[in-house]
Amino acid sequence: MRDLKGDGHEGYSNDNEKFDKVEVPSPLPQGPQEVEICISRPDISQKFGMMIDIEPNFGGGHRISEIREGGLVEAWNREHPDNAIQVNDILISVNGKITFDEMMEQFKSELSCQLRRKAMEGLKVDDSEAKKEASEWERRRARVTAALVPGLKKIIDSEFGAGAGDRLGRIEKMYHRVGSNDIFKEELPSGSRLAPGYVENLTPVAPFHDVKDHPWCAELQKHWKGIRQELKRNLDESLWTAGAYQKSNEAYGKDWKIMGVLTEDSWQDEKRFKVTTGALKELKGIKPFEAFFAKMPPRTKIAPHSDNLNYVLTSHLALELEEGKCSITVGNEEKYWKEGEMLILDTTFIHSTKNESNRPRYILVLRFWHPGLTEEERRAIHVSHAILARAAKGM
Repeated sequence: MRDLKGDGHEGYSNDNEKFDKVEVPSPLPQGPQEVEICISRPDISQKFGMMIDIEPNFGGGHRISEIREGGLVEAWNREHPDNAIQVNDILISVNGKITFDEMMEQFKSELSCQLRRKAMEGLKVDDSEAKKEASEWERRRARVTAALVPGLKKIIDSEFGAGAGDRLGRIEKMYHRVGSNDIFKEELPSGSRLAPGYVENLTPVAPFHDVKDHPWCAELQKHWKGIRQELKRNLDESLWTAGAYQKSNEAYGKDWKIMGVLTEDSWQDEKRFKVTTGALKELKGIKPFEAFFAKMPPRTKIAPHSDNLNYVLTSHLALELEEGKCSITVGNEEKYWKEGEMLILDTTFIHSTKNESNRPRYILVLRFWHPGLTEEERRAIHVSHAILARAAKGM
């Protein structure tokens, strides 16, 4: 008879040898850990000194982008090095509030803030390929922008006379910053500004501009009822599209739509928009950049964001809405649209909108070149847009 005990022992030994040869994988790295801390201050004049991205992070929360010297968060980090708040951590909530607006309000008004965050330190991600691609993109962008200014100067010289290109100093500085990925940011009592496309010394610097400083507003307002009637004849859904900003900016709701009137110097449909086009063409003292009707569905919001260019201002002519229920906040100031009235705003200030009514809100948006630009500067930027658009297709 076979020695079952012996057979068993041999089998056990063989199995051990097999196990010895198996590579046991090391434990997978743990995901980011959620941490809660409380930071208090004696009065609200003390700043937390922490910047977060306006746009929500994929998966929720907002990425912490900067921790500033002298703020409460920096002081917390010095006292709690083992539980320090780091750049790239994800801020999930402040006192239970989860949207950007709500969290900012807590930071502004509360003496004590309970911060819930995902601590990203130690989470290893292989981003080497992404970094290589980003580095190559930066090199290509730098090459394009470096070559752009000399070309613009030649074009401006040819159109405005010898030496005109030498008057593009502000534009040259702007594109130097663009090539260096140096985004203009500013914190003012009236609100936060953000502008990759920034021409210095354009004034006034304010969330809302006084329409009385732009006499053409009164002329456009005279046509508002005719423009509204024209709008009502063209509410077919097939005519409305997602705007360029909506396609690239999650701040815009999926049902926010526009209907173009003037795009890239081209009047879209002068027959369909005869009244609107005629009214815009008659305006004096303004250089239009683009114009479109904008529809905001009921019970929706557009999250805080910047439109990125300070050399273009934006005007709104309110056409159809429920007054008292539709507003726009630019910087730290909120205004409600009123039918037939206009607003002018600087959309480099972080801004957001809401429609709390049960019907759509319709406005005519007219974006126009900042009057503080010279003719040469405006022409140079206009040409540069076309050049950069072509270059981007090859990147």
